[in-house]
Amino acid sequence: MLRNLTRLSLRCLHTTPSRHINITFIDGDKQTLAKAIRGDTLLESAKDYNVKLAATCGGMAECSTCHVIADDATMSMLDEAGEEEMDTLDAAPGVTNNSRLACQVDVTRKMEGAVFYLPKETKDVR
Repeated sequence: MLRNLTRLSLRCLHTTPSRHINITFIDGDKQTLAKAIRGDTLLESAKDYNVKLAATCGGMAECSTCHVIADDATMSMLDEAGEEEMDTLDAAPGVTNNSRLACQVDVTRKMEGAVFYLPKETKDVR
């Protein structure tokens, strides 16, 4: 809780437009526009905006409960997934070629306008 309050306080202090990156999370019919902070993980940005990602392993790429699916345009904005992330995704339900773990995606300037979908089902694969 304290960490989230500190992060939100810092968000208020950082008003430079280039520091904030507009990212959209889509969960069924609900869309959430997040002003993500460069350098944060996608998971941290989602949590700041109460996007429902369980992240039961605490962001360690072990459980797949922060599984998101990038649209095609967004995939071209992202760095490649690492081996550990790919191994975890292999066991996750509903994986696509555009699947990523939100805990493993760092928010960068080139992600402006990125769109991520939440899958209908997630499962802790540990």
